[in-house]
Amino acid sequence: MKNHIGPYRIYILLFLFVLILAEIIWSWKKEKGTYDVKETFSNLAIFAGFQFSKFIFAGYQLTILGFFANLIPVKLPHNAWVFGLTFITADFIYYWFHRFSHIWKPLWAFHLVHHSAMHMNLTAAYRLNWFSAIVSPLFFIPAALFGLPTDFIVISYALNLTYQFFLHTEAVGKLGLVEHVMDTPSSHRVHHGSNPIYIDKNFGGVLIIWDKLFGTYQPETEKVRYGLTTGFLSYNPFRLVAQGFINWFKPRSSTPGNNSSTPNLSVSTKKQKHALN
Repeated sequence: MKNHIGPYRIYILLFLFVLILAEIIWSWKKEKGTYDVKETFSNLAIFAGFQFSKFIFAGYQLTILGFFANLIPVKLPHNAWVFGLTFITADFIYYWFHRFSHIWKPLWAFHLVHHSAMHMNLTAAYRLNWFSAIVSPLFFIPAALFGLPTDFIVISYALNLTYQFFLHTEAVGKLGLVEHVMDTPSSHRVHHGSNPIYIDKNFGGVLIIWDKLFGTYQPETEKVRYGLTTGFLSYNPFRLVAQGFINWFKPRSSTPGNNSSTPNLSVSTKKQKHALN
């Protein structure tokens, strides 16, 4: 994958930059207020750290998948049908990985940074924890044991995350029939909402059908309030990446928003009422 995409990386980044610039212009002209200068720089700093972390953890991720793939004697061939199966399987696994990341406090520690953004725009898409690569390959072990090619698994997951970049925007409204099958910007705005009706909804990556099958789908019906329900956290990228872990190890009584009787709960704290910890 690196050999195929590597030479085009600069062009991909330029394309993403052009899209972000176009969204900034749209937001300015329409007076949408979807960009905050300090938050945008925080998002870009977190993105840079995430890109660096991929080089650190790439060997670990491939080693995990390769180890379990080598445990089975029969492997599925490299063809279009198998790639399609791998892509759907990866999307199904992502749904559960994402869902558990909201209801289990140790995984929420990695995921909190993504939901701390107070504005929905393309730069928020890669507001991702620098250490998430430690846990993400563990969820894809079943795919490797099923005999799916490890390179297909990696590519499918990468395409899944790439697709989600385009979901982090307010520039695209509802997309009609597409809303019934695919995850869309409208569906993903709901996922980022701190409104009570939107919490723990729409976990799908590419397909929204998993949410409809497992009862976690919610259409966009009211204006979305973004961020944690505790409100603004920080502009400091190190604080944003670390806060989930700080909350995880703090005693429940001393963690901000851990009193389930108060209205200003963090998204994760509301989920802790039924968490698996």
